[in-house]
Amino acid sequence: MTLSALAEALSAKALHGSEEELQQEVVTVAASDLMSDILARLGTPDVMLTGLATLQVVRTSAVAGIKAAVIVRGKPVEERLVELAREEDIVLMSTDLSLFEASGRLYAAGMRSAAVRT
Repeated sequence: MTLSALAEALSAKALHGSEEELQQEVVTVAASDLMSDILARLGTPDVMLTGLATLQVVRTSAVAGIKAAVIVRGKPVEERLVELAREEDIVLMSTDLSLFEASGRLYAAGMRSAAVRT
């Protein structure tokens, strides 16, 4: 699935991401409000879903090699977060869906979880 198709599936608004970036293929997703859970994964997800709307989302994405972050629950996103996403070249989106519903929609669309530690 492309990031553009992901945005459509989640009724998400792209806050940062060029048309070219939105055509990137993604297949794995991780969902968490704890950035430590994202960093502790064995695999690197292509996309992160989170209700956290802080700079740590983009910093974690950059360190982990995540292509895109989606802020759920309609949380307000400050301009500084969008600026940092631009600087780090991370696609940033926002959706009004809950973390649960966003995860379910992506699972139904064929996306899967990256490997997790057991």
